[in-house]
Amino acid sequence: MPSTPSELFASAAPYYARCQPLYPQELYDSLTQRFALDGTQTALDLGCGPGTIALPLSRLVDRVIAVDPEPGMLEQGQLIAQRQNFGNIQWRQGDSSHLRALNLPPLDLCIMGRAFHWMSREQVLADLDPLVNHQGGVATTSMQPPDTEWARIVADVRDRYLIPSCCGDNGTYREQEESHREILLRSPFPCVTAERWTYHVDHTLDELVGLQFSHSSFTPARLGDRKDAFEQDLRTALGDFNPSGHFGQTICAEALIATRRH
Repeated sequence: MPSTPSELFASAAPYYARCQPLYPQELYDSLTQRFALDGTQTALDLGCGPGTIALPLSRLVDRVIAVDPEPGMLEQGQLIAQRQNFGNIQWRQGDSSHLRALNLPPLDLCIMGRAFHWMSREQVLADLDPLVNHQGGVATTSMQPPDTEWARIVADVRDRYLIPSCCGDNGTYREQEESHREILLRSPFPCVTAERWTYHVDHTLDELVGLQFSHSSFTPARLGDRKDAFEQDLRTALGDFNPSGHFGQTICAEALIATRRH
């Protein structure tokens, strides 16, 4: 069984690219208004994964620098960008602990999705301070997990297959004493606005199964020879619950948009 985070996330990358829910258009409208995005800016998507945010953001700025430590995630993003003719995204392997080594240009915006939870948040924000121009800022985004009957069915199946972590990552967020907002309030970007959106997403059975393989605790690499049994049990449980093969959820997404005091 793979023993490093890189090996585990590599097997998740195709499922993450296909099955993870997208953020609503309202997120990009808010960023456009807050930072006066007009196609001339440079943005950094730190912890970009397969470009979930970088791809739509690239329509609003001159260029996006998309950084992620996992080559498989970057490869998936590049494939999508090529298919959809996005030519202004620079895909770069790297991580948040080595920002200075990336030789980044001056930035107008840095956005960090759910990966921000795994970063050394205070240090990342301090490192971004000299990189982000005075009128620019940072944004973090998150989604609440679904609270539906089918989500509880998925959780029951997952509990039967949960494998103890061998590399310090069990696929769940670490408990942290301070919220993102508290960290931002004492950072170089202390003017924080929270925006929230609620919207509906429908999943097919295939998408819902693939979504589980995108989580680090249930990647194909981590499940190993139990993958097929896990998938079969999940399909059976969900099929018994809803034979139509369609599963809806209400997503609550949040963005914390943070700037300097002016």
